[in-house]
Amino acid sequence: MKDRQTDAPDIGLYDWGPSPFCLKVRAILDYKGVAYRRIPVLGPRLFELRRRGRVGKVPALEIDGRLVTDSTDIAHELERLFPAPGILPADPRARAQCHVIEDWADEALYFINLHFQWIDPEGARMLPLAFGKNPFGRAALAFYRRRIRSQVVGQGTGRKPPERIAADLERELDAVDAMVAPGPYLLGGQPMLCDFALMGQLVYLSRTPKGGRALARRPGIGAYLERMRALRPAVSPKAAPA
Repeated sequence: MKDRQTDAPDIGLYDWGPSPFCLKVRAILDYKGVAYRRIPVLGPRLFELRRRGRVGKVPALEIDGRLVTDSTDIAHELERLFPAPGILPADPRARAQCHVIEDWADEALYFINLHFQWIDPEGARMLPLAFGKNPFGRAALAFYRRRIRSQVVGQGTGRKPPERIAADLERELDAVDAMVAPGPYLLGGQPMLCDFALMGQLVYLSRTPKGGRALARRPGIGAYLERMRALRPAVSPKAAPA
């Protein structure tokens, strides 16, 4: 229901904190100064989301009762509803570059990150902390462990030996290091959708032991992430309902 005083839409984000795609959407909402409620999904709301969205994954954004799924679709809908500050370039060539970089981060870099969080032994040891010790958390962890392992193998990354995946990571981060220089952002002076997608993946990677060490060797990427983190929301998000 719209806010009667401001006519602003009521927005709720079905959210799971560690997800790079949820982080991407939260950062866009904050950058645009959009007030929203965070709705955690580890619990019965996950089944509600699966029933309504038919994809059963986060992020999903509810706008006045209408559900939008997939982080890219959400970003484009937010750009339509809240065009300032813009996150899609006006120039067609720059807009195409933005799309390609976003898609690369969301699809190629993401699966390497999944390996280092879910399959690499150092990263996998951290997972119980994210899901908690309650019965639902343990069941969800077991379900997603099987599901993600299958996805990583199906995509191809999981069929490679660990040393090849480690080499892939180094090559990808070398590319990121070159892309973020001289900055301040990937396509110039203002952050675009590709920046938010890349930030989500880099933050996710930084929380894994091996990913964190690889990023620490690249101070240029660290400086870029600090610039992205320094973006401040114009409106503080509303607290999620109990």
